[in-house]
Amino acid sequence: MQKGTASALTVIRVSRGAPAPKPEDVRAAIANDRAKQRLLDGGEYFVDFSVAGPYAITVDGHDLDEYVVWEH
Repeated sequence: MQKGTASALTVIRVSRGAPAPKPEDVRAAIANDRAKQRLLDGGEYFVDFSVAGPYAITVDGHDLDEYVVWEH
């Protein structure tokens, strides 16, 4: 894999009807995924992110909204 081809992709779940994740929450989730994948620290390479959702889900009887976030 060439340098810069891998990117972070993660999911953020909030209580159903709660506000969408704030940009700083999205960036923190992406940074966490980058660390798990042992990717370079986002720093100068981190350009932008996208958010898809909310997607209504239920996990263990809890109604949640799920957002898929990724960097690009």
